[in-house]
Amino acid sequence: MSFYNGSMEKKKAMAALAVAAAVVLYVLSAGGCDMAGDDKLVKETQEPSYQRAMEELRRGNPQEALADFTKVVEKRRDAPESHLELGRIYLGQMNDPIFAIYHFRKYLELCPNSPASMHVRQMIDTAKKKYAASLPESPFENNMRRLELEQMWQKAQEENLALKQKLVETAERNDKLQVELERARKSLSDKSAEISQKQASLESPRRQQVVQPRQAQAKTSVSVSRDIPATYVVQPGDTLSSISKRFYGTSNRWRQIFKANRDRLASPESLSQGQTIRLPR
Repeated sequence: MSFYNGSMEKKKAMAALAVAAAVVLYVLSAGGCDMAGDDKLVKETQEPSYQRAMEELRRGNPQEALADFTKVVEKRRDAPESHLELGRIYLGQMNDPIFAIYHFRKYLELCPNSPASMHVRQMIDTAKKKYAASLPESPFENNMRRLELEQMWQKAQEENLALKQKLVETAERNDKLQVELERARKSLSDKSAEISQKQASLESPRRQQVVQPRQAQAKTSVSVSRDIPATYVVQPGDTLSSISKRFYGTSNRWRQIFKANRDRLASPESLSQGQTIRLPR
């Protein structure tokens, strides 16, 4: 009986081990994308069409690369890398988000747990947004846009009216300031004229006082010049100053007498009794 129990336990252990091995094999096969079909021993990346497509991409020829990647997809049912590159070409170069989404999803079907799966899902979202942006606006969106434009136009009108009102108020203030400026100018001009009149009235007596002595001096000089003889005979005790005082009423004109007689006088002190000198008029 114990032998039977031990045999049964061994069988159970071997069955559990086989199940575990099957699970590990499944996880390993699902976690990567290096897949090969039952009847295909050549890897996808070793396909001549795949290698030509990658070379065309490096050369900057996406159209040729697309054709070669398509040949790989048509030939093999396990071509995740070709689906991934086709999705990138359709999204980036061909501007065809629908085909891009198709190939990205095929990649995720073949490689759901690959390290690039999250990035592929992001590219699917990008392709969806790109496709949605290409669709025409719905009537609701058109109405919303129209309402926004009407609100913007109404706001612009209100701002325009407010600016016009400010311009009117500014013009009125400018007119008032202009009137006040003219009044200030007129007042300043009147005060300036009044000050000028006062200054003139104050200066008038001074001018008369200055003119009168000059006129009197001119009259005196005229009368003196008429009475002065042309020559004079020097008397005992005469000097040029005394002669100037005698005939001109001031001793300051002695220099004029000396200049008029330079041919007769060597110096102002060289007067001699009985000498005849000229008297300037």
